[in-house]
Amino acid sequence: MMLLLRHQALLVLVAGLLFFVNLGSYGLFNDDESRNAACGAEMYRRGAWIVPTFNGDLKTDQPIFVYWLMLISFRLFGVSEFSARLASSVLAVGTTLLTYHLGRKLCSSRVGYLAAIVLCTCLLFSAYGRAATPDLTVVFFVTMAFTSYVWIVARQRGGNFNGLKIPNVKAPESDAGNASPEVDAPVDGGTVAVSTIRPQLKPLVPATWQLASPMFAAMGLGVLATGLVGVVLPCAAILLFLLISLRRDDVDNGMLKRPEGSRWRRSFVVTAQVLRPRQILEASLGLKLLTGTAIVAAIAVPWYLTIGIVTHGVWPGEFFRNRLEQMVSFRGGHNGFPLYPLYHLVVIHFCFFPWSVFLPVAIYQLWQRMTDDDATWRQSDLLVACWTGVWFVFYSLIGTKLPSDLLPMYPAMALILARYFYDWEWDEVDSGVYSFNICCKALGIAGGVMILGLCVAAYLYFSSQQWIALIGVIPVIGAFVAIRFLDREQRPGVIQTLVVTACMLAILLIGIAPATISSHQDSPIFVADAQRFAGSKDIDLATYDYFEPNLVYYVGKPVHKLDTARDVADFISSHPHAYVITRASKHNDLRDELRGDVGELSRHRNFLGREELILLGRNQ
Repeated sequence: MMLLLRHQALLVLVAGLLFFVNLGSYGLFNDDESRNAACGAEMYRRGAWIVPTFNGDLKTDQPIFVYWLMLISFRLFGVSEFSARLASSVLAVGTTLLTYHLGRKLCSSRVGYLAAIVLCTCLLFSAYGRAATPDLTVVFFVTMAFTSYVWIVARQRGGNFNGLKIPNVKAPESDAGNASPEVDAPVDGGTVAVSTIRPQLKPLVPATWQLASPMFAAMGLGVLATGLVGVVLPCAAILLFLLISLRRDDVDNGMLKRPEGSRWRRSFVVTAQVLRPRQILEASLGLKLLTGTAIVAAIAVPWYLTIGIVTHGVWPGEFFRNRLEQMVSFRGGHNGFPLYPLYHLVVIHFCFFPWSVFLPVAIYQLWQRMTDDDATWRQSDLLVACWTGVWFVFYSLIGTKLPSDLLPMYPAMALILARYFYDWEWDEVDSGVYSFNICCKALGIAGGVMILGLCVAAYLYFSSQQWIALIGVIPVIGAFVAIRFLDREQRPGVIQTLVVTACMLAILLIGIAPATISSHQDSPIFVADAQRFAGSKDIDLATYDYFEPNLVYYVGKPVHKLDTARDVADFISSHPHAYVITRASKHNDLRDELRGDVGELSRHRNFLGREELILLGRNQ
């Protein structure tokens, strides 16, 4: 119990620093964050809880749950960047703790602790854990669904997902990266009889619908956060796990023959054996899918039905049409590159940094363990592999791709890496040293590339912030220290060094640097300029041949999009505090239509761009 409390306290401390330091000290960055925060603020000002809108128009790209969280935060703390991001940060801490408990039940407390650290310090997760987007809401509910399922199986197997009691291994004294690999003692529960399915499946499925309710409730909330994938993909991953487990049992019992022949023939036979219709039906019934569907529907359908009625079917129609187009076509330039099926395979090495340098070896070790019939925690490895595989294959096959698509499988990848670190740390002294040494060197090389990339970025976009390039020194130093520990055969010291390196990198790159970089954002500056010239915060703003979503948030009302020079002139002349933002190159096109008292009031360079933007209005 003391180990459990100590682990959770340390994780809350680390995650709290990662996700709350400077949370509200910088402006809204990307397109998605700006749109979502502006939508939440717009709903708050209208007093709306059902229909999401952005810039006065219906917003149909995301369901409602993230906006409910923002509305609660705005009511408690007022409208601000901190309030808009607060829900994501809280859910990021929650997902970190859920991952710890997942690892604790799947393997051991040590694996869970390492997995939680890996998850909260990888760059994409830590970035979205501080962003006003629905991504962390989705990740949290997906992780909760898997945690609920693992809890069910562990309860029915005596406390551990695999039904095993792993002996304690003496651990180093330090807790920062070296807590004891103790497995929690079994609790009273045992296997609950399920009369309608074969004995091999009984421990792996909920004995009653009441046990299954938390899992499906999490999926129902996931549907409110992201749509049908919030229930389809978790169910698909768990069903695949059950089907593979049934096939293994049938092979072990002689009911199925092990395939022979070429690799392709064996793969085809194994797939056919896994996807037998009778086993699919048996696994579906055992998982209580019919009851689960009712629970999911009871949670999600009321809002979808209500918004369909309120918007006369427009919102559901647009939402599902957008999701279908996302699956079958390329939209918004998010089609990766010409080899788009490999998009996520490449992007994940940037998004999961710094841990991604160890990912290829960790996945290879996972594959080796899954082919070993006597491997410890074999079923835990299989569940994590199914979770990762279903998400990766699904989002690799659809047309429109985003780096955040795979974020719900990051807890599973963190568990894969944690399991690899655990095995390597407690294995024989001479085992895996060469491959681990190569991974550490790759970390140092990546740090060198980061120094160069940040230098170039600072020179091009943030000329007064050259110091950010020094952030790349952290992985270089971390790799050097880790290799020194490795040469001395001090493996716990290597793991502890990597943990400290990842924490420092995430805090500086995601928590500290944005507060400095944000000072170069043009939208808040232009809005402040317009309010200063007007002598009031109540201004009317429009754009011509230019638009940024965060303008809507900072103005606090819809921003007009003008199409012609005559529209610009009419807008400025018809509003007492009217201002227009446009590109400097378009100013000459407008001169003939503008009155003599209308001119350029301020000029700033576009954020992360090389183009000059200007603010037009009446000279006071």
